[in-house]
Amino acid sequence: MISPVDYKGPDPSQAGPKPRKKSIWLRLLLWLVIAALSAGALGAGLLVGAWFWLSRDLPSVETLSNYAPPTVTKVLSHDGRLMAEFYRQRRYVVSIDSLPDYVTNAFVAAEDGDFYRHEGVDLAGIMRAALANFKAGRVVQGGSTITQQVAKAMLLTPQRTFVRKIKEMILARRMEHYLSKRQILNLYVNHIYLGHGAYGVEAAARVYFGKPAQKLSVAEAALIAGLVQAPSRYSPIREPKRARNRQIYVIGRLEADGFITAEQAQQARRAQMEVSVHREVEVEAPYYAEAVRQWLMERYGEDALYDGGLVVETACDPALTAAGVQAVSDGLLELTKRQGYGGPLGRVDATSLREAANRPYRPSGLAAGDDVTAIVTRLDPMGHWAELRFGGDRGRLALEDVTWAHRRVTDLERSAGGVGRIEDVLSPGDKVKVRLDRQQDGWWRLILRQDPFAQAALLAMDPHNGRVRVAIGGRDFSKSQFNRSLQASRQPGSAFKPFIYAAALDNDNPVYTPVSVIIDAPVVYDDVSMPGQKWKPKNYENRFYGPTTLRQALEHSRNVVTVKLLAEVGLRKVVNFAQRLGITSRLEPNLSLALGTSGVNLLELTRAYCVFANGGYLVQPVMVERVLDRNGNVLFQNESSPEQVLSPQTAFLTTHLMRGVMEEGTGAGVRVPGYVMAGKTGTTNDLRDAWFMGFTPDLACGVWVGQDDNTPLGRRETGARAAGPIWRQFMTRALEGQPPKEFTVPDGVVFCRVDRQSGALLPPNAAGGFFEAFRAGTEPTVMPANQPDVLEEQVPTEFLQDETFAN
Repeated sequence: MISPVDYKGPDPSQAGPKPRKKSIWLRLLLWLVIAALSAGALGAGLLVGAWFWLSRDLPSVETLSNYAPPTVTKVLSHDGRLMAEFYRQRRYVVSIDSLPDYVTNAFVAAEDGDFYRHEGVDLAGIMRAALANFKAGRVVQGGSTITQQVAKAMLLTPQRTFVRKIKEMILARRMEHYLSKRQILNLYVNHIYLGHGAYGVEAAARVYFGKPAQKLSVAEAALIAGLVQAPSRYSPIREPKRARNRQIYVIGRLEADGFITAEQAQQARRAQMEVSVHREVEVEAPYYAEAVRQWLMERYGEDALYDGGLVVETACDPALTAAGVQAVSDGLLELTKRQGYGGPLGRVDATSLREAANRPYRPSGLAAGDDVTAIVTRLDPMGHWAELRFGGDRGRLALEDVTWAHRRVTDLERSAGGVGRIEDVLSPGDKVKVRLDRQQDGWWRLILRQDPFAQAALLAMDPHNGRVRVAIGGRDFSKSQFNRSLQASRQPGSAFKPFIYAAALDNDNPVYTPVSVIIDAPVVYDDVSMPGQKWKPKNYENRFYGPTTLRQALEHSRNVVTVKLLAEVGLRKVVNFAQRLGITSRLEPNLSLALGTSGVNLLELTRAYCVFANGGYLVQPVMVERVLDRNGNVLFQNESSPEQVLSPQTAFLTTHLMRGVMEEGTGAGVRVPGYVMAGKTGTTNDLRDAWFMGFTPDLACGVWVGQDDNTPLGRRETGARAAGPIWRQFMTRALEGQPPKEFTVPDGVVFCRVDRQSGALLPPNAAGGFFEAFRAGTEPTVMPANQPDVLEEQVPTEFLQDETFAN
């Protein structure tokens, strides 16, 4: 038995190896590795699961092969020039095959230098961007590739979430397998927003440089590509220094990536550029363009109009439109001057007057023709001129240039140039509107201006096919978009009379001819609008002319004869006749219709006059010729054709009568010398509406002048005086370079020489007279046995006095 004292423990020589501490760490490490691998596997599984889960409802990248983003609808004039653009996003889709390589490569260099090397997602780029943003404490660099940006912009929402980012990466990978690099880049440069309303490189090139993208220089392309990151921050319009720094960076990246040479890079850095917001519109026809916009909206809807990229070809003539705008402006200005000076726009106090007078001379960069508001600072002691200041510039108004503005001068004094001194019109401190005429020795010669108080409309059509060449609906579209040439219903006054005379000439029982006589004498009718009351039509001159031929009555716009003729032919027959010729407005069937008391619009009245000009055909007004979709497919093609609604003989006889209006009657002062034309003046009661309607064989034009509140235009402002000069100025420009042309005489019309006053047939050897037109079989064949006494001379001494009105 061994006692405990004697026991010494196991013999060391007999024990096994001691356990090592590192085995514990190895086991721990092993467990950690296993755990990490498990977690990684789990994470990878979750990621793969999330990847597949998020992939379930993603949009198909195949839709990108049919790229049709919102694009600009363009409205073109008849010669192909741009009139207007309508859009939500200003974008013009172009193929990158049409662009220089350095244009597309500028976007690659600026946004994704590894674009041609990665497969949609650049993990290294993401890490670089994250590090750069961390160091800067804000987002200074994006990690998304161009492919990812396309996926986000075209297939996803802009919402910033981790889930959206994963979806973006998934779609980017898919796009790289489905589309080529050039296809992806093509989508990118057309879709991105580049500031100031420009979407895509083509729009940006037009906005900033006024040129197509294919003509951009390296420097210009680098500037535009630099906008992608932050269009507002790097705007060359608002932030030129930042835009310049960003441009230099892009040029450097282009050079570093081998897209351009060092020499090209140096030239681009040194390039001088003119950057400004450019307008695309070439033709100023806002009233016409707005009418087309409304037509497109009604026919195709809002989305097609603003997003569809339509191409709309119109019948608008830019040159004639410009002539019409100028004629309206000049005519309204003269009308305003005739009605007198309305006084200054306002006055400045003594302190402001001294500051203006003592302001150092500094040219303002203004040009001749500019309108400015100026302050009258000094008057010539002799009364010959006034000195005015506007900004740092200065000018003078001469006494002879303000004679029209003297409010107290009589007609006789005005005709003799009667304003005695400049202070009769102006005073120091007056604020007035002036136009810069010409400059000499640092002083502008000025013309006193006054904003017109009236409105005007002008519409011109081709009478053969209905093409509306000009539609001007007012004096200033920016102040009033109401189109008075298409939308305003106003009384036509005497401009309606040709329909009554044409209806009579077209009548078979009884038969009327241009020399049919109606007695111009007092007559009384029951007034159907006021039971128990009587209506006594009268001529403007308050006199009667006795036996009067239809020609004389229309030439001099005799009211009484016209009312009698309407009563004889029949109200219902005349109303139906006018409607047959294209008058669509409601015509009240009462005798005051002879005086043009039923409202019409300028378009329908001009269209109806075309029936006389073209030999009896009713044409459909055509403003839109053709509409193409974004792919060039025809959506609409005008195929309207004229419809015969009046015999050629009646159309010619009426036209021949209206030639007399231009040669002998109320329109004599409006005729363009050397050209055959027909027309009719129109003025309503109390001078509220003034019209001039006229045509040549190839162009019909109507002009209306009036006030929107229907107040009178002013003393003596008849159709011949207020509307006639506008019509004459426009037609003079329209006929420039055109050979004179006669109206075609149709078969069935014969001419006989008759006495101008009585209409009686003249013997072959008799002197005087003129050749009147008749429908064959209605011409006079028997000369009176005793030639009647010559009637009282009816040719007016002043054509303005022959415009006539209702009582």
